[in-house]
Amino acid sequence: MTQSPYAKAPRGLLRGFVAAFACLLLLVAVQVSAKDISVKEAADLVQNPPQGLVIVDVRTPAEFREGHIAGAVNMDFFGASFDSQILTLPKDKPILLYCRTGNRSAGAYDTMTKEGLTSILHMNQGITAWQQSGLPLQK
Repeated sequence: MTQSPYAKAPRGLLRGFVAAFACLLLLVAVQVSAKDISVKEAADLVQNPPQGLVIVDVRTPAEFREGHIAGAVNMDFFGASFDSQILTLPKDKPILLYCRTGNRSAGAYDTMTKEGLTSILHMNQGITAWQQSGLPLQK
């Protein structure tokens, strides 16, 4: 009995479909719990923090000393210890993430999600927009 030359095609096609579907599910799962938020949403979050909220400022230590959101911890995105510092963050607690204008925190967001942190609320307009809104800073 001869086998059709197309007999193996469906298995390969099925494997590709399953792999693509798994990647799509993973992407959707991460996007559900990790998202960009406005300065107003961040201010509301700081006013009424969910249990365990960690506020992470990824600017340089000098920028951090100039003023930061009350309760924030400084993890310099360009610092040598950034990767090891994010490993200390709780994976089951919400994280409010920001920088000066949103660029560094976007990079930090990518690094953090690769390390399994998914409850990230990214203030994508940065501390500059926070200040322009007249919101308080701690020095």
